[in-house]
Amino acid sequence: MRLLLTYPRFNHPSGDPPLGVAYLAATLERAGHEVVVFDATFERRPLQSLEATLAEKPFDAIGISMPTSMLTEAAAVARVCAEGSRAPVFAGGPHPTIDPAGALTIDGIDAVMVGEAERTVMRLAEAGGDYTSVPGMAYLREGEVVSTGEPELVENLDELPLPARHLLDMNSYMRLWDRLGPGLRGTSVLASRGCPFDRADSTPALRSFLGTRVRRRSPESIVAELVELKRAWAPDGVMWLDDSFILNRPWVIKLCDMIMEADLGIVWGCSIRAGLADHDMLEQMKRAGLRSVHVRIETGSQRVLDEVYQKGVTIEQVRRTISIAHEMGLGVWGYFTLGAPGETEAELRETVALAAELPLDDATFSVATPLPQTLTAGQLGGPIAAEVVDPGAPGHPVCAQDAVVDTATLNRLRRTAYMRFYLGPRRIWRTARSMLGIAGVKRMLRKLRRF
Repeated sequence: MRLLLTYPRFNHPSGDPPLGVAYLAATLERAGHEVVVFDATFERRPLQSLEATLAEKPFDAIGISMPTSMLTEAAAVARVCAEGSRAPVFAGGPHPTIDPAGALTIDGIDAVMVGEAERTVMRLAEAGGDYTSVPGMAYLREGEVVSTGEPELVENLDELPLPARHLLDMNSYMRLWDRLGPGLRGTSVLASRGCPFDRADSTPALRSFLGTRVRRRSPESIVAELVELKRAWAPDGVMWLDDSFILNRPWVIKLCDMIMEADLGIVWGCSIRAGLADHDMLEQMKRAGLRSVHVRIETGSQRVLDEVYQKGVTIEQVRRTISIAHEMGLGVWGYFTLGAPGETEAELRETVALAAELPLDDATFSVATPLPQTLTAGQLGGPIAAEVVDPGAPGHPVCAQDAVVDTATLNRLRRTAYMRFYLGPRRIWRTARSMLGIAGVKRMLRKLRRF
């Protein structure tokens, strides 16, 4: 078969390539299928470019990656694909998994893939595009959603081929990548799959997409990918995208030992969970190349942390974890969320104050986006704001009902948070230094778009 896989990122370009699409492409290529990836991230006129791709040569099936934050773009891609090709059009990814019925209402979508899709897409290709008997699919029949059964998870992740990065514009991604700060070329790597945490932003469907049990690649497989990355793209650094990277201490230690033995000269960063990372573990990770840790802090209010996000951590644990990493000379990035259900203005100000106080090197302040079927969405007592077209866009609060803080106040506090963080006495000179050079200016311009 000849398949087209699309990634509809029209706005807010990131240095992180679409690894999910690249894994599917690699799986299909290994089986002998011809795969074309249309990644809109760096296209100036994405829909016109897509039309040209469709006109070059017929496809037997078309897939659309559909994150919730790209619904508008995905719908536009579906329309163009339906008009420009006779091939069946499928949507996959997080949104079709958590809301298959909603995804199936988008014009041009014939069926959706629910959950992890490598085995599903292989069976679909083997069936010549007939999705009615392939497990892990859903489609409409006489207006009713028909499910073909649960998707098959890949138990041994080492069986998967390495992502087909050769089908992506990796040079552009690596130039834009700034996960470890400016001046380094790098990319992202996935070491595991699975969501062990019963968090407020998780859903039964989303956890079925990832699995509730963490499946880890072997350290040997991961180091082999690093070796290939070094050969093909020569990155300075990589970022592990795994939320659960440090959960299994023996696995982390073995991976660090093997990275040191390989001596690739690659530095790296990862996300850590407050309360889990101790000094000894971070010290071993630093010897293996760790340079930056990312911590999802969410809020400065213990009440919101307990009652809304239900993360099972305390503000004091957050302070301690960040202090340890900072004292070790690691870069520390903090991620905050503003506008949670029931969050008051006073609690928002606690978050702004905590961010300014902590010894963080960088911070991101997002607006709460309760995805369909999540606990936070349920706490609203109804759907997110219907007028919000792009849930991922800066400054768009989505808590439509029972809002404690109005939109204008929320946006003002978000701007205040960025200004206090980057222009406060602790960081003003670092902010000024970071703007030196073309790369620094471009990075700062991307930050300013958050306003």
